[in-house]
Amino acid sequence: MNYDIRIRGDAVDNGLIEFDRLNLLTEHTKDIATKALMLKLGGFSGIQPSRQIKKALAIRLQTLEGNRQEGTRLLLDCDFFADTLQNIQLHLFRPTERLFEMTPMALVIQAFRSALVDHEDKEDLDKPLLQSLLKFKKNFASKNEVFYFSNRQTISEVEIAFDDFAKIRQLQESIPEPKKIVVYGKLDEMKYSKSKLVLITDEGPVNAFVRQAEVLERIMDYFGKQVTISGMAQYKPGGQLSYVDVLEFYEPGNADRFFSHRPHAMSVHEQIALQLKHGKSKNPLSEITGKWPGEESLEELLGMLD
Repeated sequence: MNYDIRIRGDAVDNGLIEFDRLNLLTEHTKDIATKALMLKLGGFSGIQPSRQIKKALAIRLQTLEGNRQEGTRLLLDCDFFADTLQNIQLHLFRPTERLFEMTPMALVIQAFRSALVDHEDKEDLDKPLLQSLLKFKKNFASKNEVFYFSNRQTISEVEIAFDDFAKIRQLQESIPEPKKIVVYGKLDEMKYSKSKLVLITDEGPVNAFVRQAEVLERIMDYFGKQVTISGMAQYKPGGQLSYVDVLEFYEPGNADRFFSHRPHAMSVHEQIALQLKHGKSKNPLSEITGKWPGEESLEELLGMLD
């Protein structure tokens, strides 16, 4: 699949590109693609990809051309993930059919669109990925330049101006500060990263990272078992949980299920909006108002309120 990167607007070198700048452009573009893919696969963009995943992120330069009237144009080629990720064990990943229809460059375009276009979904952004988007600012030779990332068939073009990075920084700064939490659940191992774990809770999976080797060695005894972890919750834009940095863990007590929770930093209104987005009723009480007493048991009525 072919993609274009076009650079326009600088009066000095419009249509030309210096070697060091080309190296910087390829490095930053590849870094964004890598983080965007790892966020989709593992729930955190800072995960180091395996050798096989790195191969799936290949981006090839086909042509480089330009003139002073039209600027500089790079024609790129990369493969669909359906062709490059098919042999990777994905049973613990979170891929969707949509991901397999995409390419590394499609992920780059999607990341910029998510950060810059107001109506685009912000769920596929986290702090490390936003930091990589901010680093792309170094590719601008002047404030007058504009970068265009495009594919004529499968994904909408994104235009990146120098001033857009203020919006990306504001989005990064809007992510809630980490906070200390306790989470109880069943511990599973993520095969592609020795430090990445998943805790299966009553409210859904929670991604967790163990940074200290000695802690990881001790927690291995709990794989497949119930455990309570204590750590710092890290968030995505909008307050959704990204992952938990594990500080300590211990065998769960009787009260852990009651006091632990899947941490949220969203306001009540933001949580309601997210529920509506996923098709949940804004007010489930309205579903039973005027219908009781009826033939339903108390347990059935309570279940309707979940």
